[in-house]
Amino acid sequence: MKKIVLIEPQSKEDHVYKHVRMPRLGLPILGTQLKDAGYQVKIYLGTGEALPWAEIFDADLVGISTTTATCREAYRIAGVLQAKGIPVIIGGIHATFEPEEAIHFADYVVMAEAEYSFLPLVRSIEAGSLPVDIPGVAYWENGSPVYNPPSSEAVNMDSLPIPDLSLLNCFSSLRSIPVMTSRGCPFNCTFCCVTQMFGRRYRFRSTESVLTELARYSGEPIFFCDDNFTADTKRSKELLRGIIDRGIKLKTWGAQVRADAAQDEELLDLMKRSGCGIVYIGFESINPETLKGYNKQQTVDDIEWAINRFHAYGIRIHGMFVFGGEGDTVDTIRETANYALKARIDSIQFMILTPLPGTPFYKKLEEEERILTGDWSLYDGHHAVYRPTLLSPLELQLETIKAMKKFYSLRYIFQNVGRTGWASALYRGIGWGLTRHFDFRNRWYNRLLERLQGTESRSETLFYRLLKAPETEQNKIGEKLLPLRISLVEQKGVIYLKLRGLAGSLHLKELKRSLKKNLPSHYSELVVNMEGLRFASENTADMFWKHMEKLGDKARRMQIVIAAENQARKFIPVNIKDKFKMPHVELLFNRR
Repeated sequence: MKKIVLIEPQSKEDHVYKHVRMPRLGLPILGTQLKDAGYQVKIYLGTGEALPWAEIFDADLVGISTTTATCREAYRIAGVLQAKGIPVIIGGIHATFEPEEAIHFADYVVMAEAEYSFLPLVRSIEAGSLPVDIPGVAYWENGSPVYNPPSSEAVNMDSLPIPDLSLLNCFSSLRSIPVMTSRGCPFNCTFCCVTQMFGRRYRFRSTESVLTELARYSGEPIFFCDDNFTADTKRSKELLRGIIDRGIKLKTWGAQVRADAAQDEELLDLMKRSGCGIVYIGFESINPETLKGYNKQQTVDDIEWAINRFHAYGIRIHGMFVFGGEGDTVDTIRETANYALKARIDSIQFMILTPLPGTPFYKKLEEEERILTGDWSLYDGHHAVYRPTLLSPLELQLETIKAMKKFYSLRYIFQNVGRTGWASALYRGIGWGLTRHFDFRNRWYNRLLERLQGTESRSETLFYRLLKAPETEQNKIGEKLLPLRISLVEQKGVIYLKLRGLAGSLHLKELKRSLKKNLPSHYSELVVNMEGLRFASENTADMFWKHMEKLGDKARRMQIVIAAENQARKFIPVNIKDKFKMPHVELLFNRR
C-alpha cells in the first residue's frame, strides 16, 4: 500500500459562504505525517463532480474528513469508492459525534483528534490486521462494528509537523494561507462543538514553531484558523512581537477573536503593526437574554466597544451573529440588521442557530422533539432545521435572508470606505451578489419548511400495499415467484421507500404509478432500501435505475441501501460505473 488519497468534501447545498476556499488543516497535517512515513499522498478539496476520479480510483486507500454539513457528500463519495473495492476511512468532527452512522459508510472511522491514530491505522490495514489496540478507531469485525474509545491524551501541538500545503490540489488558488497556532477554547458556548471536540483547555504551539512556519510565507496573506486566536493574550502578544522583531512581512493577516480582545490596547497595537487587516468576531446577538442563553459571557456594551476600538486601529471587522435563540423574535432579527449598519460593521454573517451533534443545544432539542429534519447537508447555518420558541421556522428562515439582503444592499456598499478602505466595499459587493443568489436558489426549502413546520415529528405512513403481477416467463427465473412488497413512509421531510421481493416489468410500472400518486410535491430526501429486492432480468434492473435517477432529481438527495458491495457493482450501470455522475445518490452497504 503506497498510494493514499485524502479528501475534504464540499457540500452541494448552496449557501452564502460555500465559495470561500479555505481548507481545514486536519488533512494536510495527516498527509504530511504519511508523506514523512514514505507514502505517496494527494489531498483533494471539492464536491464529487469536481474530483479527479481516475486518480482516486488508482489509490490503495482513501481517507475522508467531514463536518456535519459535508457528511452527505462524504458518504456519497465513500459509496462509490467501496463499490470499486477501495478501503475507506472516515474521520472529522461529525464522525466523532456520530460514529454509529459514519461506520455504515466506511470500513473504518477515526474519532476525535486523529494525529496519533491515523498513521497506526494505515499501517494496521497494510499489515492486514484489525486495529484492536488503536484508540479512537471504529472498524468491522464479523459483520458488526467495534468502537475503540478515544485516547484521553490530548495531542501535543509541538509534536505535529508543519503541514505541507503543496499536497493540496487547490494550493495555488488559495487566497490566504491557513496557519494553526492552537486548539481548544476556554469558553463553552452551548451551540459550539469546538470544546466538545478539542476541550476547554487552550493548547498552543510554541512561538518558535509558528514563526518558523510564517517565515515560509513572507509576503503572503495569512489566516490564523484558531477558534480563538487571542484566548491567551500573553501568548498572542509574544507571537506578534516575534513577527515584528524578525521582520516577517506578511501581506496581511486575519483571525477569529472574541470581543474582549479590544479591551487590551497593547494587543491592538501589536495586531496592527504585525499586519492584521481583519478580525472575525462572534458577536452572536444584541439580545441580552439570547447572549445569556448562549453562555457567551459578553454584553452588548462589549460588542460596541470592540467595534469602535478595532476601527480606531483601521482593522476591518467581520461580525458574526446567530439568530434563533430562545429569546429571539422577528423584531430581534430586524433590529440586529439595523444595529450592524448603524455600528458600521464592515461585513457580517447572519447565521441560523444550528443544533450540531455533540453540543448541549442539540441534545436539548432532540429531547424536546423540536428538530425538523435529519438531513445533515442542511446543517450549515443557513437553513432552519428546528422549531424556535418565539417564531416559526419559516419566519426564522425568511427574516434571516431579509436581514442579509438589507445589510448587503447597494445603498450601503460604500458606507465604510472612509473608515477601513476599499476592501470593505469589495466584500459588501460580493455579499450583495451571493445573498441574492442564495435567496433565489433556496426557495425550494422555504416551500419545504411550510410542510415540515405543520407536521408531527413522528412517522406518517403514506401507504403500504402488496403488488402482484401475472407470472410470466420473464419473472420466473427458475425460482418461486415472490410478490413485490412496497412500504412508503415520511418522517421529518424524508421519504423512506422499502422494497422487497422479485421485481418484473409489470411490477415496476405499478410502482411508478403508485409513487407518482403518493409522493408529496416537495421533500428533501428519498431513502430507498432495496436489500431484499431482486430483479427478473438485467433489463428490469436498468429500467429501475432510470426511474430512481428521475426520483433522485426530484428529491435533491437520494440514498440507496444495498445488501453488499457486489450487488452495488451489478446495480450501477456500466456507463457510469467509473464516473461520478450520480448527483444526488449515496450507496449504503449492509455489512451484517
